[in-house]
Amino acid sequence: MTMLSVDAQIRYLVQWFNEWSELQKSDFLPIMTEKYTNKPYVNGITNDIANINCQEKPMSLFQCRVKLFKEWFSQWNPEQRESFLKKILESDASFAEKLKGEMQNGIDHDGNEEEILED
Repeated sequence: MTMLSVDAQIRYLVQWFNEWSELQKSDFLPIMTEKYTNKPYVNGITNDIANINCQEKPMSLFQCRVKLFKEWFSQWNPEQRESFLKKILESDASFAEKLKGEMQNGIDHDGNEEEILED
């Protein structure tokens, strides 16, 4: 099995992100927030994706891609992580706003969710 370069991993992830529905992007938001803030994000979706039991039912394509994101992200250096973040932020302005808000305000120092004011 040939290993993908980090550049290829990032290209795949950005392409997949751009194919996702708004609901899938909203499911991905807490996962990205957790990765970029290094704070646990208590969220049912995140926990469900993290604790999938493959014997119950097959993973969806979205869940497989999130799993790959988590595996690849853990191996990237800070510059590669910044490159991925920049490409995601550039590809979807609405998601970028939500992500920036979550990263700045969404998680307090105890790892608990804080209330975020909606526009």
